[in-house]
Amino acid sequence: MNRRTKPEVLAPAGNLRGLKTAVDFGADAVYCGGKAFGMRSAPKNLTLEDFEEGSRYAHERGARVYVTCNILPRNAEVKAMREYIGQLKDTGVDALIVTDIGILMEARRIAPELELHVSTQAGVTNWGAANALYELGARRVVLAREMDMQAVRDIRANIPADMDVECFVHGSMCMAFSGRCLISNYLTGRDGNHGECAQPCRWKYSLVEEKRPGQVFPIEETAEGTYLFNSQDMCMMEHLDELIDSGATSLKIEGRAKSAYYIAAITNAYRTAVDEYMVQRGFESRDGEILRPFHDRVVVPGQPAPAWLLDERAAAADVDAAVVADADPSVPTAVADGDAPVDAVLRNADAAFSGVPDLVSEDPAEPTDATASEGADAADTAVVADLVATPSAATCACGRTDATQSDGCCGGHDDAASSDGCCGRGDGSCRRADADAAGVAESTAPSAGDDPLAPVESDESGWIHARVVPAPKVTLPDWLKEEPYKVAHRDYSTGFYYPEQKVVQNTDRSAYFRSWLIVGEVLDWTADEGGRVTIMSRNKIEAGQEIEFLLPGRAPLAYTVPGGAFRDENGEPVDAINNPAHVFSFPCSEPVPHNAAIRSRTKRPTLKAA
Repeated sequence: MNRRTKPEVLAPAGNLRGLKTAVDFGADAVYCGGKAFGMRSAPKNLTLEDFEEGSRYAHERGARVYVTCNILPRNAEVKAMREYIGQLKDTGVDALIVTDIGILMEARRIAPELELHVSTQAGVTNWGAANALYELGARRVVLAREMDMQAVRDIRANIPADMDVECFVHGSMCMAFSGRCLISNYLTGRDGNHGECAQPCRWKYSLVEEKRPGQVFPIEETAEGTYLFNSQDMCMMEHLDELIDSGATSLKIEGRAKSAYYIAAITNAYRTAVDEYMVQRGFESRDGEILRPFHDRVVVPGQPAPAWLLDERAAAADVDAAVVADADPSVPTAVADGDAPVDAVLRNADAAFSGVPDLVSEDPAEPTDATASEGADAADTAVVADLVATPSAATCACGRTDATQSDGCCGGHDDAASSDGCCGRGDGSCRRADADAAGVAESTAPSAGDDPLAPVESDESGWIHARVVPAPKVTLPDWLKEEPYKVAHRDYSTGFYYPEQKVVQNTDRSAYFRSWLIVGEVLDWTADEGGRVTIMSRNKIEAGQEIEFLLPGRAPLAYTVPGGAFRDENGEPVDAINNPAHVFSFPCSEPVPHNAAIRSRTKRPTLKAA
C-alpha cells in the first residue's frame, strides 16, 4: 500500500529528551540508536525502556520511531544482534534501519511486524539495488549521499510505489563514500563503521619530509595549512521543492549527537518548509485540510501520462480533460533538435561522483553580447537556490506562459536587461541573479502543449532518464531561510545534488560558526501580572536584551526583555539573570509554551570548536 500521503520530516535524537523535542517541533518520525549496534556511540542513546516511553509519546502525537541497527557487524556480534532485535520488537518502535543484508534477513524473520529501512551505509546508488532490497523485505532505501538530483528521479521512477526514498537534507557530511571510512580506525583504533568515529577528517594536516623531522610543511591551500578532508555541511532548505518533486519520500536531518535546541530549530524549520510545499502545490489548505492526494512530479518519457498530469494540463489549458486524454501522450512523437527544454539537472546527470571534473556552464545559448554579460559574475557563481524544474517550451524563462516565439520566448522582451529581469533566453536555464523570481513563482502549471513524456535522447548505454514535470518554485518566508544559520554550523552546501556546485571541503578551519546561543528554556507561563514566564537559565539575560522564543510551527517570537522585574526562584528581585541552571522569571505578555527554547544573538559571531 502506498503510504506517501505527505513528505516525511525525519529528525534525529540522541536521547529520550531529543526524541520528545523532535516530536514536539513537528517531526513525522524520529530515528535514534540504542545502547548498541548503532552508528553513533557519542550520544547517550536510548535504553529499551526509553524506546517504550518514546514510542508511546510519538504515537500519541501521530509520529513514528525508527531504531538504527546499522553497523557492519563482525562474526562475534551476529548472535547478540539477533537477541537485540528480539528485544526491540516488543518496545513499540516502528522500523529498524539496517545496513548488513544478513541482519536485514534476520530482522525480517525475528520481527516481521517491523518495517525495514536500508541505511545509507549500504551505498544504494541505483534502482536495481533498491528493487533487490525490496524483494528481500525492505520498504525504504536511504540513498547514498553522493547521488545527484537526477539519480533520485531515476530511482523513484523505477521502484515500487510503496517503497520509500529517503534523502538527506541537512547536517554534517562525511568525506568517505556513504560514511564507509577507515581513517579513524587506522589513526585512532576507533571504528567509524561501529559508530566510534573520531572524526579525523576534521583535523588539520600538513606534510613532513623524512629527512627533515619536525619541520612541518603546510599543504598550501592557505598559509596556515589545510583541513584536507573537512566537508561542508548540507542545507537543502531552499531546494526541498525540487527534491520532493523528484521523488524523495522522507527528508532526513542528520544530527543524533546534536543538542535538543538544534533538533528543535532545524526540525521546526523543515516541518514548516514542507507545510509550505503542501500548500503552494495545492495538496493542503493552510489549516491542514487535504485538498488532493500528494504525489511527486516524476514521469518517464514514452509512458502514459499519470492522471494528475492530465488534470493539470486540462486545468492549465482550460480544456476538457477528455480532449487531453485523446491526445494519447503514450504515443511517441518526434522531438526536433532544440525543441525540448533544457533541464540543468538532467543535463548534468550522473556527474556527481563519477570522476567528471567540476562542471561549468556548457550551454551554447549562453548570451555573450555586452548587454547579456551584465550580471555575469552572479551567473558564474549561480546560487543553487535559483535552480528549479525546467519550464516548458511554452513557458518563457521570465515565467510568462504566453510563449509565441520558436525558442519559447514570450516575445515581450528582446534583450538581456529586460525590465522584468529576464535574460531573453527561452530554454528555461536562465540563472541570472537579477531575474524576477516572483515572476517564475507565479507561473502556471504546464499547458496541454507540453509533453515531458515525449521521447528524449538516451545516453550511450541506451538509458533514458526520468524527468520532472515543471512546477512553480515554492517560496519560503525570510525567517525560515534564516533558521539554519541560527544553529552552530559549518559552511553550507547542497551536497552532491547539483554536480555543477558540489560540496567541497573547508580548507581553513574545522570549527562551527555560531552567532546565536541558548539563554534559557521555558518552564511555565502564567497570565498573572499581565503575563510572566518562568525559565531555566542557560546564559546571561539582562534588561533590554533582544531574545527570541523558538515556537513550534511558526516564526520565532522576538521579544525585548524589560528591566527591573527579574526574580529568582524564591520570588526575590534580582538585577539580571546571570547564573546558569537556575530558575528565574520575568514579565512576558505573550503566551509561550513549556519547553520553548530561548535564544539570543552573540555579541560577536564566534567559531565553536568542532
